[in-house]
Amino acid sequence: MRAFLTILPAALALAACVEVDMTVEVLGEDEARVTGFMQMQRQMFEMSGGDTSFCEEEEGGTLTLTETHARCDFDMTGPYAEVLPADDDAPAEMAGALTYLGENRTRALLPLSAMDAGLEEMDDDPMMLAMMQQMFAGMSISFTVKGREIESTTGTMSEDGSAATITLGIDDLLVPAAERMDDFDTILRF
Repeated sequence: MRAFLTILPAALALAACVEVDMTVEVLGEDEARVTGFMQMQRQMFEMSGGDTSFCEEEEGGTLTLTETHARCDFDMTGPYAEVLPADDDAPAEMAGALTYLGENRTRALLPLSAMDAGLEEMDDDPMMLAMMQQMFAGMSISFTVKGREIESTTGTMSEDGSAATITLGIDDLLVPAAERMDDFDTILRF
């Protein structure tokens, strides 16, 4: 699972192959709990050589293979850098992850603009874009951050003000660069 979390921004670029529902609950100045699932079509899993590194048991993952899907359910609690590692190859402002701001405040960043690298070729090939949209229609990525109180967010805030969510469908991801969504950026109190 850590392999997936480490490359979350890159994974978003390949989101047409993966469905994700992830919740990050900030528990303290350097502790968070990540729960949820990610799944891909069984055919895509087999095409990847059946690589199970995205769902390591010692990192809170439980892999389930069905006839149609490879699914990893995960539940992991630990320091920020372990449960939601930053992308070390990205510029600092695009790395993503959790950052303690002081005074019981944390910033959660999911840099959606970082997915441009994986989608550039589709901007120049409308036929490929249309094929990808049709092939992976209905798949989505949902990312939620929770705490005691959301201070600000670019996502959708829950009615009680304790969570912020962004849900991306394939149509949100497979669009020309100028139409892509802004980063999911949330500041919360725990």
